[in-house]
Amino acid sequence: MTTSPEQAVRRYLAWVDDPSTAVDQGAVEAAEAAFAAATDPIAKLHAAAERERAAAADVGAIEHDFVVHAKAYADAESIPVAAFVALGVGADVLKQAGFEVAGPKRARGSASPARASSGPRAPQVSVAAIKSVAGQMPKQFTLGQLADKAGGGSPVTVRKAVDELIAEGRAAKLGPAPDHQGPGRAPTLYELI
Repeated sequence: MTTSPEQAVRRYLAWVDDPSTAVDQGAVEAAEAAFAAATDPIAKLHAAAERERAAAADVGAIEHDFVVHAKAYADAESIPVAAFVALGVGADVLKQAGFEVAGPKRARGSASPARASSGPRAPQVSVAAIKSVAGQMPKQFTLGQLADKAGGGSPVTVRKAVDELIAEGRAAKLGPAPDHQGPGRAPTLYELI
């Protein structure tokens, strides 16, 4: 199946916003039905394997398609790199896609970029570190709570870690936090399994 630039960009941005969109729910439902209908032990085994494959998101392919197509799509549609950044696309992915991503601006006369930064930057935390910290979280948590417990990490890295936990069957997305009050959209709750 050939992916158009728009499809590749749309799918990646949907994944950045909500990692569960990377899972084909139709394929999961079909695999569940095949598993429930199987009576032969080997057929049931194969159906269980297909169910696992269907539930696992191929995040690498989603990111690869974005990297291949995003720059051409942005150029054709006159979309600046800042628009992708505003939607949570990480600088590393944008650089891989061929975008020029500016670092922090230096103040005049500044000896180093660190002095000119506008505020503290979140410490770099790996996906593996965030996943290990997730095991210490309460049963239900938000991405923000996980980032706080991990001691940092970009929103994209935290989302990726939780997406991997979901794909591994160790976490599930519950939906918007029902007790959210105040401005803005309610954060999404996740649950450890």
